[in-house]
Amino acid sequence: MGAKRYCVAVDIQNLWYSCRYSHGANYRVDYRALLEFVDDIAEGEECPIDLTAYLIASPNHDQTSFINTLKSLDFRVKKRNLFYDPDKKHAQNTNWDVGITADAFFKADTYDCFILVSGDGDFSYLATPLMDLGKEVIVVSFEQALSKNLANSVDRVYYLGDELVYDPKARYEEKQRYDAGS
Repeated sequence: MGAKRYCVAVDIQNLWYSCRYSHGANYRVDYRALLEFVDDIAEGEECPIDLTAYLIASPNHDQTSFINTLKSLDFRVKKRNLFYDPDKKHAQNTNWDVGITADAFFKADTYDCFILVSGDGDFSYLATPLMDLGKEVIVVSFEQALSKNLANSVDRVYYLGDELVYDPKARYEEKQRYDAGS
C-alpha cells in the first residue's frame, strides 16, 4: 500500500468563532501555522493532502486578501455568499455543514483519512458513516469549543493551541517596530 492519503476540510466560520471564544475577540487563526499543524498529523514524508477551506463570504467585508492567502497555502477555497431574508432580519446561507458532508462522501475514494478542522457537533453524524467506509476520522479544534459529541464519535482529536493564534494589532505593531529598526 502507498502513502496514506488525507482529505482536510476546514470549516472557516466555526474556526473563526471558536478562536474568538477560546482566546478573545482580538485573536485570529494563523493559517500557515494551521497548515504546519495538519502536516505534522499526516504520517510519512510524501503524504498527499487535499486541503479545502469552506468560507461564507459576507457582503460587508472584502475577503480577497484572506482568500488569496489561503490559496497561496494550497487550500482549495469553496465560497458561499451570505445573504439576508427580505426583511434583513435573519442571515441565510450561514454554514457549510451539508457541503462539507457531501464532499466527504463524494471524495471518499480519494483519501484514507478525513481531517475535519471544526468543533461543530453536527459533524458527529458524519464520522460514523465515514468510519463504516473504512476511513480514519480526525478532528482538529480548540478544546474549549469542541462538541463532546463530536469528540466521542471520531478516531482521534487534536487540540489547537496558543501557537496557532495571533493578535493582528500586536503583529502589526511588531512589524512596524521591526521595519523602523531595519
